[in-house]
Amino acid sequence: MKYGKLLIGFAALVLYTSCELAPFEEGTNPVNPEQTTIQEETTMFVSNVQNENFIFETNDTNYLNTNGYTLWTVPNVNSNDNFKPISVEVTKESGRSEAGYGIVFCEQKIENKPFMLTVLINTNGYYAIGKLSNGIFSHINDGWKSSSYIFRGIGAKNTISVTYDNSSKNFMLKINGYEITSFTVSEQFVFKNSRSGYVVVIANNESFPTKPVMVIYENK
Repeated sequence: MKYGKLLIGFAALVLYTSCELAPFEEGTNPVNPEQTTIQEETTMFVSNVQNENFIFETNDTNYLNTNGYTLWTVPNVNSNDNFKPISVEVTKESGRSEAGYGIVFCEQKIENKPFMLTVLINTNGYYAIGKLSNGIFSHINDGWKSSSYIFRGIGAKNTISVTYDNSSKNFMLKINGYEITSFTVSEQFVFKNSRSGYVVVIANNESFPTKPVMVIYENK
């Protein structure tokens, strides 16, 4: 009889605990950048010259609008005529797991309209490739996709690398050294003097100001 009461009590405790934890569970569906407010925020990506990295961190409740934000910066300039391979180790230290972060590249103006490409990942193991043309984001590879090559979880380090093949006109995305996919775009862009940098998505349900969004970017 005592064992029966003990099991009932344990089951009730598990149910109570799961109900208490439910509001804090992370979302599983990635945040779509096209639904966010997209803007450049150079001063929020702080350079650490000694460690050759950039750190983004904020818990500003002003970013908790209806749609969330996608913020980016492009401090690096490609002085070559050809595409300069990019490899950046990205680490999300805190923030919503479903919100993406990553790199931007080939930033320039095409027909006097701002343009750039981007690769995003999130800590749930998803990646997305997209382009931003005249302030409008669109996916290149049919939306978010899961990859077993992405290390998952807050604090996990992942290296995003992009190269370009001049003969095929294709970009190649690698994550942690593994070829993920190739992609191309129809826009007529140039590599010389184009810019590259970093991007982060702030979800509209971040736990500001208690828990900030923090991402570290290290060029490899």
